[in-house]
Amino acid sequence: MTPSRRAAIGYVLTGFAIVSFAVLLGFALMRLSSTEAETRRSVTDNMVWVLERTRSTTLLLDKAVASDVANMPYEADRQLQYDLLLSRLSQLLEGPQARHLEQIGFKQTIADHQKAVLAIERDIADLKQGNVDAAMQIHEVTAPLVTDLGQAANRSMVVHWDETGARSDAINASIAQVIVSVIALYGLGLLICVIMVRALLDKHLAQQALLHEQKMREAYRSFIDLVSHQFRTPLAVIDSSMQRISRDRAAMTRDEIVQRAGRVRHAVANLTRLMEMTLKSIRLEGGQLEVSMQTCDTAELINGVAARQRELTPERRIEVQIAPETPQNLVTDPLLVEQILTNLLSNAIKYSPANEVVNIVTRAEPDRLAISVHDMGIGMSKDEQSRVFTRFFRAKTARNISGIGLGLNISQKLSDLLGGTLRFQSQQGVGSTFTLSLPLTN
Repeated sequence: MTPSRRAAIGYVLTGFAIVSFAVLLGFALMRLSSTEAETRRSVTDNMVWVLERTRSTTLLLDKAVASDVANMPYEADRQLQYDLLLSRLSQLLEGPQARHLEQIGFKQTIADHQKAVLAIERDIADLKQGNVDAAMQIHEVTAPLVTDLGQAANRSMVVHWDETGARSDAINASIAQVIVSVIALYGLGLLICVIMVRALLDKHLAQQALLHEQKMREAYRSFIDLVSHQFRTPLAVIDSSMQRISRDRAAMTRDEIVQRAGRVRHAVANLTRLMEMTLKSIRLEGGQLEVSMQTCDTAELINGVAARQRELTPERRIEVQIAPETPQNLVTDPLLVEQILTNLLSNAIKYSPANEVVNIVTRAEPDRLAISVHDMGIGMSKDEQSRVFTRFFRAKTARNISGIGLGLNISQKLSDLLGGTLRFQSQQGVGSTFTLSLPLTN
């Protein structure tokens, strides 16, 4: 996926997350508001209370009438109870109470009872002691009212239970929706955070990639300059030697011609080595280098590397010390091991004085073989040692010595391919020791 397309997808996801966040937040607030409104609805609760109070007032009126007729003392005042009854009946037939009575089918019934109660107003006012007929007429009005009010109260209670259950279900559903919305809000918030972190990470990676690209461009530029210089030197030696031979071969002695030819051979060897190092680095970077494991004679492998180096630099002393406990055989790729040891040995000779000995020492480790190349050369400073295996790196003390900064980088990668490690110790002005540790079996 291209960076521009990834950025576009990031913008779309961010916009979607923000819009969804706002919608879910509004929905959650709306459901909370509706839930709060549901909890405040209590019409049926009030209706049951009003109906019961009206029924109680009717019973008190009936008892007050009976007590007055029988001339028996009673705490409830007949006229007061009658007025209260009319007031409560009027209250039942107004506003939400009337709508509720109509819902449960008792509005007309209560209205008829109200008319009947109004009709006995004169009887209530003129009731005399011993007037049983008038008391019976009043009772005939109040008794059905008590019954119907009780039925209305029971019906209201049933409706109240139904509404309470429905309201509870609605509140629970609203709470569940709010919880889901809050969880979704958290999820969207997390998504927005992830998108922002991803955007910051992509930006950081892009900056790092750009910085790496700039460093690599600078490294390749330095590499090209270095390779050009390194190729130019042996080519100049070859050119000058061949010009001298072509121009003065008749006057030159055989020893002079051999000397010039030796210089040409040495220059060609340097060119070949530079070319091989460059090509091997390219193959390693592309993963095109194959490993061929086989059983090798340890001493023969190490002595062979030392012998070939002595042929190239016969003036230098190279000593090989094979420890007695060194395993006789080693399962590895001999060509790659030779390349690593050749690089280490060549560096040791290159960066140490001509009169110093270069040592190759073996040491047995648990299930491994350690081969160390030690020199008493220029060494490296501590601040440069962390970059010793970096591609194209060259220490400040080695700027005037030929090289392109690929040998140690290649050696480390080859050791990784063999399942081994390459470590070193170095002290500026004292020397360096590079140790190749290889598994005995692979």
